[in-house]
Amino acid sequence: MSERARVIVVGSGPAGAAAAVFLARAGADVLVLEAGAERLARGLTVRAGGFTVFKRSRVLKPRPGVVASADPNAEYFEDLAPGGLSNHWSCAVPRFSTEDFDDAARAGVEYAWPIGYDDLAPWYDRVEPLLHIAGAAVGSPQLPAGRVRDVRSLKDDWANLAAEARKLGRTIAPMPYAYGAETSVTRSGTAFNAFVRLVEPELRAGRISARFEARVVRLEWSKSERRVDAVVVRDARTGREDRIACRAVVLAAGAIGTPEILLASTSAEFPDGLGNTHGVLGHYLHDHPLGKLIVDLGAPVSALPPSYLTRRTLDGSPPLYAAACMQWSGTEILVESRLKGKRGRLPWLGFSVFGTMAPSKNDWVALAPAKNRPPGATGLDLHIRHPPEARVALEAARDDLLKVLERAGHAPRIRGWLVEPVGNSRHYGGACRMHASPELGMIDAWSRLHAAPNVAVADSSAFTTGPEKNPVLTTMALSARASDRLAAELRAGDL
Repeated sequence: MSERARVIVVGSGPAGAAAAVFLARAGADVLVLEAGAERLARGLTVRAGGFTVFKRSRVLKPRPGVVASADPNAEYFEDLAPGGLSNHWSCAVPRFSTEDFDDAARAGVEYAWPIGYDDLAPWYDRVEPLLHIAGAAVGSPQLPAGRVRDVRSLKDDWANLAAEARKLGRTIAPMPYAYGAETSVTRSGTAFNAFVRLVEPELRAGRISARFEARVVRLEWSKSERRVDAVVVRDARTGREDRIACRAVVLAAGAIGTPEILLASTSAEFPDGLGNTHGVLGHYLHDHPLGKLIVDLGAPVSALPPSYLTRRTLDGSPPLYAAACMQWSGTEILVESRLKGKRGRLPWLGFSVFGTMAPSKNDWVALAPAKNRPPGATGLDLHIRHPPEARVALEAARDDLLKVLERAGHAPRIRGWLVEPVGNSRHYGGACRMHASPELGMIDAWSRLHAAPNVAVADSSAFTTGPEKNPVLTTMALSARASDRLAAELRAGDL
């Protein structure tokens, strides 16, 4: 691989995998750097007709060496393994909507994305076929329809529930899922592990290369060439640091991992971290507040497809605060229904209620010394708490769901309700945010660092705001869009 043409992708989770695929398709020489050992992606998932009937994966643990300085209960989960957190992902793939970008814009210039839904829609269209999605063919203002492989429709009793939801400004639709309707056996801990599904085929075909157990320490800035010209990695086996020359870098190390690398990439020109010209790096960190709800039903409902109760329309919620309810789709509920003689009908429902929080410069992640940290890793100070408005939005979504079930005649009774600690959703974002102004964001509309244009950020750290939806599909669309543009500029000699 020519060092002058090499593009380094840091991380092999969904965003990194998308970057590798689209860079390779555009003719770039791609080297993927992965901190985990190749064998760690191995698990086993068996699915039948869209349900997981067997699953074996590693236990996901909080990262050591993290100080939670705002909320002591805040958590940060990291999996240094090929595929990253897609080793533990539920595989929900909703698109962001036009309303999500409008919601950010109405909150003020500080929160406005420099792109909109129309900029991302063609990239959703290109990414979704890679995910074998089962979902609805028709969308709503809060949940656009995607390119689905298997069309799912609500059963009649769920259609009645959907009619009640519309009266509250919400929509009930089938939840779009990656590999959501297929019978499959996958050598990983989920049906869609980004490394197994996307990176491995490219490696076998010789279209990209990869190096494992290579944790990125920092990026090196060349003042004379006005670009990053190398990536420094630490070999997990030897502890030795190596310098790898490159033409461009795509950072996809995760919502915390990417700003961590940039903060550690100091130089005379960037003493506070690469590209950190206005003190924004690490700030505007946000999270998905998460509530877990279990509801017993006096009158059961049909089992399939798993449902999604959307947020309210914009006129029914304050700026940047909303929540949606995502139904669990585990086989244990179906087994219980069969044992109770209610074949294919559910006697109880479980939901993850995902909410939002307005990003603030006062929520941040920074480098910090820490004891008992992993070898070669930096300590982190995680300074974030959920504002009280976030809990209000969670409870409003919960109560609306109960109203819908009650009015449709299902006699719901809450069995359990729990609001999880900060970070439990594993949906951090925003610490390397996209914004038209370098005073309010680190990257531009094409996901490039304002001050280092041969570096792209391709994970949820790029999010200007965090709508209530699972972020994976949008990170992949942003990554594909950024990578295709990066490859075109490299071909043209513009970088």
